Amino acid sequence: MKNVFEGCLAKLGRHKGRNLLILLALVAFAAGAAGLGLTKEKAQIREVRKINRAENIRVQNIGCDIKELNPLRKDEHPEINRAIAEYFEGLTKGETFVEKYDDLHVYTKVGQYRGTYIAFAEYHMKIKEIYTEVPGLVTLYVSKDEKSGEYQIDTAAPKEQKEEQLRVITGHMDVQEMLRQTEDEFNLAVRSDALLREALADLKEAYSAYTG
Repeated sequence: MKNVFEGCLAKLGRHKGRNLLILLALVAFAAGAAGLGLTKEKAQIREVRKINRAENIRVQNIGCDIKELNPLRKDEHPEINRAIAEYFEGLTKGETFVEKYDDLHVYTKVGQYRGTYIAFAEYHMKIKEIYTEVPGLVTLYVSKDEKSGEYQIDTAAPKEQKEEQLRVITGHMDVQEMLRQTEDEFNLAVRSDALLREALADLKEAYSAYTG
């Protein structure tokens, strides 16, 4: 199993963008790290403030940093779910240790500007040769292309998004509760399966050797 992880990590040197995020999240859980991590009418974010810039005009989502005005929405946007499902399908292509991702659900909060979202993708990861699946949660950033109407998925926040506002949104109590629940589910899975514990220990060791 250790050789499988080492091969995967070597490959990550050539494909650092997408696969590394899931792997790092798993290593963080294996090391014991915690994540980070109204009515519908009242919860609608009114897009009313226009931000003038030389290159374009952005419409800001007023109130997105207020939890009551921007609650977590589960699987509310089918197009975003499809885009993230395709993202996860891409993660498994050519992988040597991940068999599949199951039970994918997407929780969203609107971002700072119209057409942007902070997405929390909840999943179960099946490691090859391990029966117990690993619960996980990854933060992704979603933006809608104004011309094509398609949603773009990224592991890094857009440059125009203010870091402080992102910290406030991801610090909302409903997000933190979801992270705690995922961590509890992860710990339960690890305690229940000795082979999974061994696999994660091998993964952690291989990652440490890879990063030096």
